[in-house]
Amino acid sequence: ERRKGAQEGTKIAQKWCEEAQEGLNMVQEVLKGGPNDGREMWAYFGGGAIESLLEHTPLIDLEYLVALAEGGGVMPCGRQNVPPAAFITERNLWRLKLWGKARDKASLGVLVLSYPWLDWFHPDRLGAQLRRLLPFLKAMLAEAKRDSPHCTVGVMIDFLCLPQKPFATEEDGARFGVSLKAINAWYFHQRTYTLLVTTPPPEGADYSNTRLHRDRGWCFFEQAASMVVKDGNCLLDFGAYEGATEFGDDYAFPGTCLGQMRAGRKPPIAPDAFGERMRARVASGELTFTANADMGFVIGQYEAGFVAAINRVAAEPRITRCLVFIDLGWGDAEAAELRLALQYAAAKCAFPKGRVCVNVTYGNPISEEAMATLPPREGGDFTGERAVWEGIELGIG
Repeated sequence: ERRKGAQEGTKIAQKWCEEAQEGLNMVQEVLKGGPNDGREMWAYFGGGAIESLLEHTPLIDLEYLVALAEGGGVMPCGRQNVPPAAFITERNLWRLKLWGKARDKASLGVLVLSYPWLDWFHPDRLGAQLRRLLPFLKAMLAEAKRDSPHCTVGVMIDFLCLPQKPFATEEDGARFGVSLKAINAWYFHQRTYTLLVTTPPPEGADYSNTRLHRDRGWCFFEQAASMVVKDGNCLLDFGAYEGATEFGDDYAFPGTCLGQMRAGRKPPIAPDAFGERMRARVASGELTFTANADMGFVIGQYEAGFVAAINRVAAEPRITRCLVFIDLGWGDAEAAELRLALQYAAAKCAFPKGRVCVNVTYGNPISEEAMATLPPREGGDFTGERAVWEGIELGIG
């Protein structure tokens, strides 16, 4: 009965795809390349990096996921089995550029999922995890439609955006490799939303892997990557969701999804410290990977992503060339962690347009002694250990 229901739900989603493609074809004919509204904000919030990723990895239209969940469907196995109309590619990217047109959200209309796979062969074989997310997904989609009837959200969910084994063709295998090597960029982006699915596994079924989000190697990487430069409103914890039906805006008011789910951020972890912690936690059994070989790959992904993320910030105009860590309640322990990350950035990153400002003093009860170990306000020598802070200075925030 469950299989029959899942097949019926998939048919509903397929029908949606056919109708949606027909409607979008008509709209694109009228617009001849897409509307210009929203393009400036898309570029301002780093949309160019997403366009580069779309050259090899498509996103999933949030409308498709909502239709699939409402119909009781199950995610098809891999990119090779997803209906073409469900993809967001360079062809229909203009729909994402409408995000924020009616209400400022200081973000991109891109949602990146960090979630546990419940079985090694399928993350959600009964669709229960997707249906649990449905109220939040509908709220985010409604926010997109507030901006424009044609607006949607692009969703990065690895099981659908990357081809999955068994690959139908050699091309699928090559696509998987390219997309996997760039997987870190979705999480490290400053203005994409990362959704941490930290809730326990759905009840009513016998899954082969019931470890929580915090106990999984890939999830640990994805969360850590999302805390390096991410805007405070763009890191969301589904475990804190309380049923809000309004998504929210840049103010993240209480009672909205953003107000309820805005995750408390820890300081960014220096890549060398990240590698040490991951190896230690895997050795102790605290963290696990389905494939043990993934650990070395993930450590390399974190290092590459960390440097690239800081470099992207460093290449921005002065007004946005900032790392913002305000109103997080950090104390001296967090300041020490931040210090290691900033020292790593100072040694490994490039600063082509001048210094990067770090705003950390507001809303963080850090002692004067600990604050003195952070970069000076005007750059120059870091006297604590006679190291030199290249390209980083403390802001006034």
